[in-house]
Amino acid sequence: MKRFFKPHVVTSFGLSIAGVLVCLQAGASEFERIDIGNNSIYLGPDDQPDSYTIGAFGKLDVSGGTVDRVMAYGGTIIIHDGGLVRQGIVAGKWLDIVGSVVQGGSNVAVVVQEGGVGNILDSSIEGGGLAVSSVALSTINISNSSVAALESDASGYGWGVGVFGGTLSIGKGSNVVGLQNGAYLSSGRVAGQTATFNTGSLVIDHSALRSIEGAAIKVENVSGSDAFTDIHVKNGASITAGNGNILEVVKGGHVSFTIDESELLGDLHSDPGSVLDVGLTNGATLTGNGFGINSMTIGSDSKWFMSSSTQIGFMSLDGGSIDFTGDGFHSLSLGKLSGSGLFDMRINLDNGNGDLLSVNGEASGRHRLRIQNTGTEAVPAEFDPLRVVHTEGGDAEFGLVGGRADLGVYSYELERQGTDWFIVGSGKEISPSTKSALALFNTAPTVWNSELTTLRSRMGEVRGQEQGGGWMRTYGSRFNAALDSGLDYRQKQQGLSFGADAPVPVDNGQLLLGLMGGYSKSDLDIGRGTSGQVDSYYVGAYGTWLSEGGYYLDGVLKLNQFHNESKVAMSDGTKAKGNYSSKALGGSLEVGKHIKLGDEYFVEPFAQVSSVWIDGSSYTLDNGMQARTNQTQSVQGKVGTTLGRSFAMKDGGVVKPYARVALAHEFSRSNDVSVNGQRFDNDLFGSRAELGAGVSVSLSERLQVHADFDYMKGEHVEQPWGANVGVRLAF
Repeated sequence: MKRFFKPHVVTSFGLSIAGVLVCLQAGASEFERIDIGNNSIYLGPDDQPDSYTIGAFGKLDVSGGTVDRVMAYGGTIIIHDGGLVRQGIVAGKWLDIVGSVVQGGSNVAVVVQEGGVGNILDSSIEGGGLAVSSVALSTINISNSSVAALESDASGYGWGVGVFGGTLSIGKGSNVVGLQNGAYLSSGRVAGQTATFNTGSLVIDHSALRSIEGAAIKVENVSGSDAFTDIHVKNGASITAGNGNILEVVKGGHVSFTIDESELLGDLHSDPGSVLDVGLTNGATLTGNGFGINSMTIGSDSKWFMSSSTQIGFMSLDGGSIDFTGDGFHSLSLGKLSGSGLFDMRINLDNGNGDLLSVNGEASGRHRLRIQNTGTEAVPAEFDPLRVVHTEGGDAEFGLVGGRADLGVYSYELERQGTDWFIVGSGKEISPSTKSALALFNTAPTVWNSELTTLRSRMGEVRGQEQGGGWMRTYGSRFNAALDSGLDYRQKQQGLSFGADAPVPVDNGQLLLGLMGGYSKSDLDIGRGTSGQVDSYYVGAYGTWLSEGGYYLDGVLKLNQFHNESKVAMSDGTKAKGNYSSKALGGSLEVGKHIKLGDEYFVEPFAQVSSVWIDGSSYTLDNGMQARTNQTQSVQGKVGTTLGRSFAMKDGGVVKPYARVALAHEFSRSNDVSVNGQRFDNDLFGSRAELGAGVSVSLSERLQVHADFDYMKGEHVEQPWGANVGVRLAF
């Protein structure tokens, strides 16, 4: 029920905001409005819709009811619990809209006048040329609400929100959209002070602001004053622009634009007569171009993705980064540079072109360059140094992330020449991607031979036995390589072998034939975060013959399937990976003699030759690097001797400790690898010495256990340790 007073008729009124909104009238035709003065009125759902004027101390409370238009010269307006205003509100001192709808028709939907405060919560505001407006010294807080101005009025406006020297905050999941601009900001004149223009402030907090046709935010200085505008976008807010421009500053506007813990996509524009200062902080990102920016500050963990050549007056980096992106190469021209930050850049040494950071004044601070690493680039053997940083002076220092730039086969260094910095070819070394390819192609023979060593120990264990049996062995080893190509890696292998054999009658001596299979896993540490893995599956056949005179002959034939995989940590910190499979076929022959000495000692001189062929493979990393080998081969010869003794235990068992010494030589010298078309010699040619020790224990006639330990050292290679432990059960 309405409560109060004597009605008063008002014919029409106009609204002017800082001289800009002259044509945004509350109505084009005459209408009646009830003047409640300084009284209070409550309207419920059943009350008749009317228009109202409110005095300085009046109050209008609309709870679920409907009102046409409201004009306040101070006082309080409360619209709540499903209230509806059909022709807009011009509020004075205090405005609360909660869970309600305000429609402006062709008018402004909500205006909070000078010095007033407006709160819009859980509501929908729909305006004509402008939905919500904050004039000089006023404050509006929008929370969890929808604000839209989807039609352009006669003056061409279409602004979701307008800030004319006031303060407006869009927060808590609100959504603001405007036909021309999501937000329009300009200076606002303070009443009674013709020369004073108030600064404006816009906050977009965890909300969305969008324009359909023009810039998302437009700032225009129509007063010619020095009014300052502050815009703060924070807490995951989003901004979408119809024309691609997040912000446009025109006609002498002066704007501080802060992106705080938000990700924005679009461009920033400031015309020559305006000033735009940009700040990114708390992990904010900006993807887009900047035109006419006076200064930019990029804080820790924040990043600007720059997609075209840009000029900025002053750049300050406080742990932030700038990423040169988009098509082609770009230049970033700065008047001054300070602080400490990261520049993500791209270059092409093949054609001598790339991104450029150019400081046309003083550069200070310590900065890092992360040159985009690639596995595909074909760099000529000789090239002119490529400039990536130019300065006119200052004490700035620049360095590469990871110390180098990986470009195809090699990694390159950054060198200072005068006040500029260049990528140079001197001091180059093979890149981590190249190392991973060479290491994988090199590993297969060492994996195969390590598996063979385990089987060789097995045959020494059963040689001369009259019974067949089943057996199982587990083994492990460490292998280090340092090749002339510049490749260093460490290989750790572990695996399991199993099989069964049976005696075969022969005229002279004893012959044992068997079948076996197994699996091994080799982990490669190539250094600085680059690693590899080789999974080996194998089957084979073996035989051992011992003559009555003590001579023996051992033979092995083994077929392997390798699955090879690498994970590359490039110098700039990015990752690459690749995998391929290959097959191997190899065999071994060993001849020797078991010589019995006095007091249960024995000695076994031997000679062995082994060879394996690994089929040719192509290897491609997902960074584009390509490596190929036609065939990998290993041919090893070995001579040595084993010295041991047998000890009989009281329970009938036998313990045989032994020691072994051998000299081996790798004969293969033709394991060429091609990386991006460039040839590398990847062989392990050279001699090496081997030492070993072990023990076999016969616990009973049927059960035997065995342990063996090895060490090897040679040119370019070393096996610090190798061990295998097994058990045999006779049938």
